[in-house]
Amino acid sequence: MERRFQGVYPVLYAFFDADGRLDHTAMKAEVEHCLAAGAQGAAVLGLVSEVHRMTTAGRQEFVELVGTLIAGRVPYAVTVAEEDVPAQIEFARMAERAGADWVILQPPPGPRREEAELFRHFGAIADAVPLPVAIQNNPVNLASFLSPQGLVELVRAHENIRLLKAEGWSVEIAGALAALAGRVDAFGGHGGLEYLSFLRAGGAGLIPAPDCLALQVAMHRGLTSGNPDAEQLAGRIHKEVLPLVVFMTRSLPGLLCYGKRVMAARLGLEVVHDHASGMKPTAFGLAEMTRLLVDIQNREAGLLAEMQALLGSEA
Repeated sequence: MERRFQGVYPVLYAFFDADGRLDHTAMKAEVEHCLAAGAQGAAVLGLVSEVHRMTTAGRQEFVELVGTLIAGRVPYAVTVAEEDVPAQIEFARMAERAGADWVILQPPPGPRREEAELFRHFGAIADAVPLPVAIQNNPVNLASFLSPQGLVELVRAHENIRLLKAEGWSVEIAGALAALAGRVDAFGGHGGLEYLSFLRAGGAGLIPAPDCLALQVAMHRGLTSGNPDAEQLAGRIHKEVLPLVVFMTRSLPGLLCYGKRVMAARLGLEVVHDHASGMKPTAFGLAEMTRLLVDIQNREAGLLAEMQALLGSEA
């Protein structure tokens, strides 16, 4: 199958105001930043968007707001994380009305579910939703997940499952993608820790937080250009972004605390309002975050210019 979706789709942080409401001004700034950085798509309501800290109404507001802000300029992916099959189907249909091009199904929340239950859950939704469906499989951060063989069997059984958000070890993902032989467009996660390996395994793109987005877009274009010099530069860029990515992805609470502040710094936002249940920053944490961000910012423009010189208008 020819790829339908590929590239770097940043999953947006949810910025809140002092009263805990979605900050529409900050969200608009984040969307425009991502598009200016060259994002090939955008995603919402992943773990980075604090999906499980919102009510269904809050998630719907988020989806509709970002759909309006994107206005069809790039493909739009929406994570669906409702409690049960009927609610996920209803939410997916709402996402389509809001402009989504594909939806990402999370396992049902709560305790670990066995593969047979996940098969029934994902299959029923995929068969009922008109949009292309992705399965989010995250053995690191989610209680329920499928084995690589389970993913293969699920995709083969349901034609509308056309994508994967595959967030496990690249070695295991490579086996699943080889078995599926191009039937799905697979996107990696975890900030792109293994992004080079993931693309070599047959992946189509990355769904990271947007903190290093311009560099990760350049990395993707270099790795897929067929230009050996650009591919080598992409490897260098990967090494440059890894210290900050590792710092932010050590834990989900840490990412939501410090990663969101990295994004706020890039957007020029002076205040970040944390969710009431979220981690609070420490002086040491903020100092390390700032050191790592400044370090990458000092080299960012040069790396982007170097890729531009290698690929011209394509970069």
